[in-house]
Amino acid sequence: MQTILEAQTDKKKPFKLYAIIVATAVILLPWLANSFFLNSTNSDASISAEGLNIATVKSGNLIRDVRAPGNLIAKNRQWLSARVSAKVIKRVLEPGAVVTPDSIILQLSSPELTQQYKVVQIDFKVAQAQLEALQEVQITEMQKKHADVKLLEVEKQQAIEDAAAKKQLRVTKIIPLYQYSEAVLREKKLTLQLEIAEFELKQLPRLQASLLKVEQARVEQQLLQVSLLSEQVALLEVRAQMHGILQSISVEEGQEISQGTELARVADQKSLKAELRVQESQAKDIKIGQIVEIDTRRSKISGVVSRIDPAVVNGTVTVDVELSKDLPSEVRPDLRVNGIIEIQRLDNVLLLDKPASWQQTKTAYLFKLTSDSQAVKTKVVIGAISTKSIQLLSGLTKGEQVILSDTSHLLQHQEIAIN
Repeated sequence: MQTILEAQTDKKKPFKLYAIIVATAVILLPWLANSFFLNSTNSDASISAEGLNIATVKSGNLIRDVRAPGNLIAKNRQWLSARVSAKVIKRVLEPGAVVTPDSIILQLSSPELTQQYKVVQIDFKVAQAQLEALQEVQITEMQKKHADVKLLEVEKQQAIEDAAAKKQLRVTKIIPLYQYSEAVLREKKLTLQLEIAEFELKQLPRLQASLLKVEQARVEQQLLQVSLLSEQVALLEVRAQMHGILQSISVEEGQEISQGTELARVADQKSLKAELRVQESQAKDIKIGQIVEIDTRRSKISGVVSRIDPAVVNGTVTVDVELSKDLPSEVRPDLRVNGIIEIQRLDNVLLLDKPASWQQTKTAYLFKLTSDSQAVKTKVVIGAISTKSIQLLSGLTKGEQVILSDTSHLLQHQEIAIN
């Protein structure tokens, strides 16, 4: 019995040994294969040093900015439009001319308006003459009324004296009663006439003033018509109305225009602002008061954000920039410019030059140089990004060098050779 058990145990030993060998192979083969593959790839990975873009990690200030195209716009500008229907007879000035408020840009013609103006001028003169005549008549009437009152006063006094005399004569019965009665009635009559004349004299100034106001109102009405038409006739000479430069003229000689037609545009080229068209996705970081640099392609002008349009037009937001007072000579309204809006400034941080093909990301793998001929793959954490630089939060230190050329095809290698 014991012999049988020993025989079975001897048969199981080779099986256990075989199982251990297989298990060990299963565990070690992937590690050996991976090590062999890595050693093989590491030893085979290389990149040419010719044209290789290598950057050094440095410390400095990072400025996040937004770049946008735009135009210079005059803050003070005037759109000149036709105030009357007329015909353009002459373009006195052409775009580009320096103008003052009294500079004549266009001459218009309207025979109907001119004729109407002459008619109201005549009507005004007639009304004015009638007013003067009324004033003379009222003076004469006032003098006549004063004379009438004085005459009645004299006649009344005579009637009083006559009635007194006849009263004495009647007492002595020299004259009949009717003569005395006539004298008394005449006195009463003249007394009443004098009272009426004095009342009329007292009321006459008020009556004359009322009549005078009516005639004066008529004269003022005619004068207003003359003034309105005089202004319209004056508008046949289209003036600049401000100091600046004539930007454009919208009409040609001989053209018939109606009221409201745009004629010309004048702008003050000494008072300019910049209007930048910022992409909607970038506008969220822009705030009033941020510093802006305006590039005219010949000069750079400093400014600050003064207004952000709340509306989005064709995917862009309009941002107004207040410019410094000292402007270069080449600036003019509608000049195309480029603006750089500073939205964030980070002082004394680790920086790396931004490659042209850089993609927005929080982490990245770069090859750090360990020697002139060797580089190792290194994970870096990215912070803020500007148009020129990348902020490094971790992974690299100041003075270390990395390859910025495209190495995406080598990222499966831990190390690469530079030759």
